[in-house]
Amino acid sequence: MYLPAHGGNVFRVAKQMGIPANKIIDFSANINPLGFPNIVRRVIEEHIDDIVHYPDMEQSEIKRSAAKYYNTAVENIIPGNGSVELINIILETLKPSKVLIPSPTFSEYARLANNRNIDIQLLDITQNDFKFNKKLFNKIQKSITTNTLLMICNPNNPTGNLIAKKDLEYVLEELKKTDSFMLVDEAFMDFVEEPQSMVKSINKNDNLIILKSLTKFFAVPGIRIGFALSNEELINRMNKLKDPWNVNTFAGLIVNVVLEEDNYIQTTRKFINTEKDFLWKRLDEVETLYPFYPSANFILVRSDFIKAPEMAQELRKKGILIRQCQNFDFLDESFFRVAVKDRKSNEALVSAIKTVLLEKKESK
Repeated sequence: MYLPAHGGNVFRVAKQMGIPANKIIDFSANINPLGFPNIVRRVIEEHIDDIVHYPDMEQSEIKRSAAKYYNTAVENIIPGNGSVELINIILETLKPSKVLIPSPTFSEYARLANNRNIDIQLLDITQNDFKFNKKLFNKIQKSITTNTLLMICNPNNPTGNLIAKKDLEYVLEELKKTDSFMLVDEAFMDFVEEPQSMVKSINKNDNLIILKSLTKFFAVPGIRIGFALSNEELINRMNKLKDPWNVNTFAGLIVNVVLEEDNYIQTTRKFINTEKDFLWKRLDEVETLYPFYPSANFILVRSDFIKAPEMAQELRKKGILIRQCQNFDFLDESFFRVAVKDRKSNEALVSAIKTVLLEKKESK
């Protein structure tokens, strides 16, 4: 059976190890360590009887809530059952001749394009300090054919790098010369101290689509809810292709309340930025580890002394999961990724890593 390679397999690992899932510290999935807002539980409990009814097909309240939060119009939004469904709808809408993917990045972009037999061009950003920018784009611009779709994750997963808005605006204009499109996945933009969101550009550019997600920031990956933002014409085309009830009742109710949780939002940003600095500094102090400072809530690490598969195996014995990165394009077994969690968990991770490295040295 085919299973995509992603983090967050905590239940499967717990079953394999014969321990409760809550005994595992999961650094493999980049989820807000504060957990979902308290109001989520109350809303689900209060509306449990609504499960006997179909969800709102028009999704009016969901769109209004999202439009207010993202500072755009309801006509510019289409809700989806997570980003993957929306990417499929986008690919079906645009039917691109080719997709250009700066990599390493989220593997679903290439997988979904490959499922549709779309020509894929991977752009190796490891040769440019893990950065996609105007300079790198200019080097490959001649390879862009008519109706190419550039798929970008910003901030990028797993590198954590943030692309400057001015660079994306430049690329967007250049893509128009070949009637090509840009998809910007901003799943982690809510964590960024100085956001570089392209939302304000959607009505000025008919070749721009933006993905948004509640999964990471609001810690609701089990609910499956995200949004695509674009100009009204593209949104109308996408609406014709989506399932009528693609957002379940509870996802809709949650959207309507969590986007109003200002205290939770501000607390999360402050918490993540503090813990991100702490964890990066502690990892940077460990000999043979080279963490890359991120803009998001996770850290990519290169390990020179012990390969990621062995590190992951030894940490797993201690009840800690990390994300091996050798299945990301252009990364090898030297790389792993860790989420930013609470102070106690972050300290436990660093301590466990030091122990693994020490045990490895003593065994030689």
